Amino acid sequence: MACHFRIFCSVLMGNVSLISLLVAQSMRWLLTISLLRLFKQLKETKFSHLDMIGRPVVVLEKKNVVPEHNQYFQVYYRFNSFSLLREPMMLISGFFFFFLTCIIYMHADLTISKSSASYLAKKQWDEVLTVIQEVETIISSCLTIHDKLESSLRDLSRTGNVQACKAARKEADGALKELFKGLKPLLSSLQSFPQAASICPKVEELVKKETELQEKVTLKHSLVIDCYEKKSGGHDIEKRVAQIQERITSLRQEVDDLLEIINEI
Repeated sequence: MACHFRIFCSVLMGNVSLISLLVAQSMRWLLTISLLRLFKQLKETKFSHLDMIGRPVVVLEKKNVVPEHNQYFQVYYRFNSFSLLREPMMLISGFFFFFLTCIIYMHADLTISKSSASYLAKKQWDEVLTVIQEVETIISSCLTIHDKLESSLRDLSRTGNVQACKAARKEADGALKELFKGLKPLLSSLQSFPQAASICPKVEELVKKETELQEKVTLKHSLVIDCYEKKSGGHDIEKRVAQIQERITSLRQEVDDLLEIINEI
């Protein structure tokens, strides 16, 4: 393919640049011998915001030209016609794959099936956590009742009111009995979950320690009330409950440690 141009030069500077098509190849000038002697030929590449590889540019340059230097010339270049379709096809392909992805996404079932193994495992683990939280709540309530019994003994030593202390003990026994009724089905439920195999022994040990702690606390409470009814002195009371109090302190620490371990799991 050939294109024909005419040079229009100034008196001081002659500079002609021809920008070809994006896919043009082998671009060259066809000049007369006189022009070849006057002008310097250069090749450049021009980039625009729509170009990917740049457009070839040929430049004729000469200083101090005069109007007599104006002559006709020809520029030759070749290109593949199919190359003109490259960028449009890239754009069309981009939209095609975009819409194809949207169609696949809209028709694909990405939800987790309620019958899948991962869904059932997650559901069972949530049930295990719920049971453990309920056990922790019951144990915490039991510890609160133990603190109330200790508080009633301090009130007894200050006021000497044995009947008020017995009433507090009766109330605590009823509350503890109701709380332990709820523990049995929770432990049975926890043992039925395979996922709870690693944590179940810790929970069972926690319940066992709490049961022993409850026995020691109630035993201490009964001994102190009995001593007050017999008018025993303070030194005698401390001597009788010293060993029990030591065990109570140890059990309370073990229960707190187990609660912390279970919370971390």
